[in-house]
Amino acid sequence: MSIEYNELLAMLMETRPEFATELYNWTDGPDLPDYDAITVSRRTITLPEQPNRLRVCVAAAYSKGEERVVALLFDAVLQPDPAQAESWLRFMTDAQRAMSCMVVFVVLCRDAKTADWALTYSAVGDIGCYVLPVVIPSLLANA
Repeated sequence: MSIEYNELLAMLMETRPEFATELYNWTDGPDLPDYDAITVSRRTITLPEQPNRLRVCVAAAYSKGEERVVALLFDAVLQPDPAQAESWLRFMTDAQRAMSCMVVFVVLCRDAKTADWALTYSAVGDIGCYVLPVVIPSLLANA
């Protein structure tokens, strides 16, 4: 996936951080914990098997007072891409290590077939993280 979609998401969320909450609310995930601040950033990685390909996702860190309570990571997916999905676990573990809170990975999918595929990656082990696919045809249909 080209990073342009995730850069666009980052710009939208930096302008209006509550956009991250609105996207999350389209998932079947649990309610977000109480928070009073959202900090948006971009997270990047390169995978050893693809050293020349930069992976980018958007992070929205929710805090209550001085404590981070949850981090939402976002990735846009146009079609099933196992290499892209493999990066999700790395993003989640890196974010959990850096932010010391529960991490949720929201996968924005262009169609139900892609969302069903993304859901197969929802079980990521006992690391306090999970993947939630959501179909956003109005966002990605013409990509």
